[in-house]
Amino acid sequence: MQTWTARNVVLGAGAMGAAAAYHLARRGEPLLLVDQFPLGHDRGSSHGAARITRHSYADPRYARLMPEAFRAWRTLEADAGENLYLRTGGVSFCPPELDYVARVEASLKAIDVPHRRMSGQELRKSWAWFGGPDETDVVFEPDAGMLSAARAVAVQISLAQSAGGASTQILENSPVQRIDLDGERPTLILENGRIVAERLIVAAGAWTARLLTNLGFPLRATRQQVLYFRPTDVLNGLPGRFPVFISKGAEVLDDFYGMASFQGQGVKVARHGGPDVDPDSVDQQVGDEYRATVRRFLKKYLPPLAEAPIDRTEICLYTVAPDEQFRVGPLPNRSDVIVASPCSGHGFKFSCLIGQVLADWATHGATDLAVDFWQL
Repeated sequence: MQTWTARNVVLGAGAMGAAAAYHLARRGEPLLLVDQFPLGHDRGSSHGAARITRHSYADPRYARLMPEAFRAWRTLEADAGENLYLRTGGVSFCPPELDYVARVEASLKAIDVPHRRMSGQELRKSWAWFGGPDETDVVFEPDAGMLSAARAVAVQISLAQSAGGASTQILENSPVQRIDLDGERPTLILENGRIVAERLIVAAGAWTARLLTNLGFPLRATRQQVLYFRPTDVLNGLPGRFPVFISKGAEVLDDFYGMASFQGQGVKVARHGGPDVDPDSVDQQVGDEYRATVRRFLKKYLPPLAEAPIDRTEICLYTVAPDEQFRVGPLPNRSDVIVASPCSGHGFKFSCLIGQVLADWATHGATDLAVDFWQL
């Protein structure tokens, strides 16, 4: 049985793992990045063309961190020499009886981000594609936009390799059977060997709960279904003419989101959340019932898309913690093991910043950022 030893082991090469590797290598730290699948795979939570980014959070704790997240992405873009963020503007809306938009506006005011409170009528006037009742409550944030998702992950891994040279090692196609925490050092048990780490960052996404069975809180892997529509009026669905959107409904499964066509893939629309799944056996097909659910939402709020053909579908996974909060930080009583993935379906926009936080914890045992509410 082969044994590897490494100062920093990052388990999982998705958004969080790639960001951790990038920030560690940037600080001159040696690392081993391990993934059960090939790099850039589509089995987890980080593939696909784009993700929404925005300051517009109803929870002020997350809103206060978003300026730091935007700054982290700008630093990455400077290091990479390429643009990974596309500013499109974004709208958040809800029925008038909900306080969601009011809370989003309060968060934006608190962090001094320009925005505009609107009615449904004003929304339709600004973007003719939108529908919905006149009394719909809306807030517009001009700085919201899209992050180039799969590209950002690949860029950070590439930068980790170029910054670290031979000190950055990658082990792909290497499933971990279990994590042994009984010894002095955290140890990954593979089929044909083991990896002994001084410090272990677990960024295993939907497989986290299976590998760390004593977290002290439940984690659910859920199936997220994404549709890409090809409208007749394609021009109006392009970035710059169509803002990203978040629609908050009265019930748990009444939340929807979408964004402009990116890299020619069509207008992306999905319902936030989905059924629990086994991450090793996920149905990759999107059924007619779900398609009809999304079309009903579009008929009310984005009529030009309601009858548009669906070009393609996509499946990804959420790793959902209680109340859809993040759970990121060292294991209690085990500071050499840091958990980095349960971000409940809204973590990608924070991923570059989370990589910075993970590198802080790994190298200094603490971070200056106000993320205590993320910890385990």
